[in-house]
Amino acid sequence: MKISNILQDSKVSESVTVSGWVVTCRKQKNMSFIKLNDGSCSEGIQLIWDEVDIGDSSQQNMIQTGCSITVEGVLVESPAKGQSVEVQVNKLTIIGSVDPDKYPLAKTRMNLDTLRNYLHLRSRTANFGNVFRIKSAISHGTHEFFKKERYLHLDPNIITVNECEGGAGVFQVTEHDLTDANKLPIKDGKYDWTKDHFGKPVFLTVSSQLQLEAISCGLGAVYTTNKSFRSEHSSTSKHVSEFTHLEIEDIFIELESLMNVGERYIKYICQYIQDNCNLEIEGLNGFISKGIKDRIETIKNATFHKITYKDAIKLLQSSDMKEKPNDGDDLSSESENWLTKHFDGPVFVTHWPINIKSFYMKQCDDGTCESFDLLMPYKIGELIGGSMREDSYDKLISIMKQKKIPENGLEFYTDLRKFGSVPHGGFGLGIDRLCMLFTGMENIKDVIPFPVQYKNCE
Repeated sequence: MKISNILQDSKVSESVTVSGWVVTCRKQKNMSFIKLNDGSCSEGIQLIWDEVDIGDSSQQNMIQTGCSITVEGVLVESPAKGQSVEVQVNKLTIIGSVDPDKYPLAKTRMNLDTLRNYLHLRSRTANFGNVFRIKSAISHGTHEFFKKERYLHLDPNIITVNECEGGAGVFQVTEHDLTDANKLPIKDGKYDWTKDHFGKPVFLTVSSQLQLEAISCGLGAVYTTNKSFRSEHSSTSKHVSEFTHLEIEDIFIELESLMNVGERYIKYICQYIQDNCNLEIEGLNGFISKGIKDRIETIKNATFHKITYKDAIKLLQSSDMKEKPNDGDDLSSESENWLTKHFDGPVFVTHWPINIKSFYMKQCDDGTCESFDLLMPYKIGELIGGSMREDSYDKLISIMKQKKIPENGLEFYTDLRKFGSVPHGGFGLGIDRLCMLFTGMENIKDVIPFPVQYKNCE
């Protein structure tokens, strides 16, 4: 039985069989107290193992932190605070032993940086167990929210011929081993793509947006939780090369409604985590992420402020920051944090200059576009980026030329404006950053089981 099921459904005097890893083992003369966890919950369960052989070669001496065991026993009332039952062991079997001198987690408590050297083991720790269970809940809550909002979940391809954002930071895909140039198909000094799997250059997607728009312009409200891949040469605490990307698209929608969907979604996830991850929140709140419990409640009840980019720049120029942005500049992390502190909560910054935004955003007559970035407090910064999409064929082609976006490979996208074009819009959100927000982790690498990032793919 899973420990979570035992704690929820089983009763005193009931016989149980439970398996897991030893978290701690306190050994006394004729009795051992073992904390066992199988990953199904944050608290684990205590085992009482008495009347044991205490010889040098006994099983008792083999019980070490990290070893896996199966026990059969009976549930008894627990005198300890914080747990209702524990298992009186009748039979214990060691499944996988551990050498305590070699097992990394048998050592004293490690910091987060050190634990990144043991990605394959860190999910056994209490803190990372809590983080990853919350992340799983975010995934479940996401699908539940968009089902209630009547969105269809469809994942477009991640191997694509278009570069979406204009060719910045894409990974190219080939079937050939590039370590020996002499074995590559070279023709006239250039790589011969006709000899490759797809017969032409292809990439890992940086965003599923363009394809999702095509699906939306036939089915209406759709979303994906695809992976996206970006070759940004950055090693900051917010950047990885592969991330889970929530993207939505809808038709006959307005910018205000699009922002409201984003706000409703974030508040829904707040409530979902509170309802389903209370013990995980308490666990993080008590040690590694003090204040996370209050943070989630604060976000759930927060006012999501709205300000235009132009007014945001004016505010920032009147601030006491050392480096203030000028009109036409992107916002630095410092500027984003200043705005969320100024408004004491989340902020939608809307109507950005089209010249610093993507070609597909709907153009306004004043040089801006119908776009928004949602800035979140707690040093998260930009969490959502969205816009209405340019639905005029002529305007889209014009700005693609201005921004030097090749039409070749994007005919499917421009066709949407030729054949029954409709107003439509969408946004993208990094699920991993959202997990940072709701767990208090300050490095994105600590909310991804196996993160890959610039100069590091272990």
